[in-house]
Amino acid sequence: MARLDAFLAASILVHTVALPQTPVSPHMEGAVQCFTGPTPGKRPADMPCAMIGTKTFRSLPSGDLTWRVETFVDLNAARRAETPFSVVAEVRGKVWLLTIGPKGTRTPGATFVTEVGPLPIPPAPEYEMIVLDGDLPAKSNVLVHTHSGPEAWYVLSGKQCLDLPGHAIRAVAGEGMFAPAETPMRLNIEAQRDAFFMVVHDNAKPWNTLSDWKPDNRCGDH
Repeated sequence: MARLDAFLAASILVHTVALPQTPVSPHMEGAVQCFTGPTPGKRPADMPCAMIGTKTFRSLPSGDLTWRVETFVDLNAARRAETPFSVVAEVRGKVWLLTIGPKGTRTPGATFVTEVGPLPIPPAPEYEMIVLDGDLPAKSNVLVHTHSGPEAWYVLSGKQCLDLPGHAIRAVAGEGMFAPAETPMRLNIEAQRDAFFMVVHDNAKPWNTLSDWKPDNRCGDH
């Protein structure tokens, strides 16, 4: 059974066309739902957004930390390389290892893709890492929200722009980006976009909270 908080702000991703699923919250009719995928590491084709993995841990690796994106030739090899700070995913015909680790480190046997960060992770007695995969059409909008830890993305296809206070950041296929903890944001999908995204946060705090911040549209029309 999916945890209630795993509905990814089960209600913050807004699509221009209502989906057949029953919204989690009555006041969020038409929201694209992010459910926990039935198979760890995989987003079903009929789920636009799915939580594909979580990890909890009481301490972080030392040094400047990044979110490292790597691939493996097969699932068994990735599983053998998985750490307490990793999630294994199978997406777009590839096997991925998504790891929080010291900047510049590499996993033996893996093909390095990129690293996102360094991530400014606030100290906590226990951390949770939540990893999702979302394939959303252009003109989808994410309601303004914050996270209690940094959020990082790796864009598999398409492009996106993130409105933040005073500036905006963009990423296209093959690129990553991140936003610090407790920062109000609005994500704009500028072309059909599939991406991994991850939040690592204090496990005692809600990982996602809606915000009343008003973006000034630094991303422009999309």
